[in-house]
Amino acid sequence: MTCRLCLENKALIEAHIIPRCLYAPLKHASGPMMRISRDPGVPPRASHTGEYDTDILCTDCDNLFSPWDSYACDILLQQLPEQRIKVGPTGQRFYVVGDYDYTRLKLFVLSVLWRMSVSTRPAFRNVKLGPFEGQLRKRLLDKDPGTAKDFPVFIYRYLDDVGAFTILETRPERLLAMRVYNVGLPGYIGVVKVDRQPLPIAIGPLVLKPNGPLFIGLRDMQREPEWRLVQQIFGNQQPRSSAKRTKKP
Repeated sequence: MTCRLCLENKALIEAHIIPRCLYAPLKHASGPMMRISRDPGVPPRASHTGEYDTDILCTDCDNLFSPWDSYACDILLQQLPEQRIKVGPTGQRFYVVGDYDYTRLKLFVLSVLWRMSVSTRPAFRNVKLGPFEGQLRKRLLDKDPGTAKDFPVFIYRYLDDVGAFTILETRPERLLAMRVYNVGLPGYIGVVKVDRQPLPIAIGPLVLKPNGPLFIGLRDMQREPEWRLVQQIFGNQQPRSSAKRTKKP
């Protein structure tokens, strides 16, 4: 079969869309991580090892992503002491990683979005990059993240117990009139700008940049629009569960 990255006819492997290392340390005693769809009609689903696809990558191309995946896990799974949290002029909370590898971290986020876009798994049905899919593919093959203005990326981390153990569905959104993809990761959202509009100054500080510190925004699920979504989805499931318990044989 044809590998979607190198476009060569090779044996394809079981390729994870999101690296497994992001899941393992986040397991909770109360149960597995939950994947939440933005469609209230789609019930929450337990996620133990994450989504994988057997039809997109050969071994060589999957190995290309491995250093980026491993590096992202090292950065994103760091413990966050309370004293490292800062508050910006707009009230946005964030923390700073003073020394990081811009190339590896940005290529990780871009590669996850690209993997979702070429996958036929139902979980990624809303990820349709059109002409940008080919542009991302070339950047991955060239190991070139571009400048901060090329597919700008910024990252948010959930600190609360709900958000930290939840993966939100990846889908396109509008942010300050820009088209972005909110890339759902375990306990995180990676935001990738996917259009040709200039980057507004208002979100500039959080954008990943070379030769500078990494700023990661902080969120509390219960203070975000996603919280209403989570409540609605779980609320929709409750009557079904109750009905099953009371149904007579």
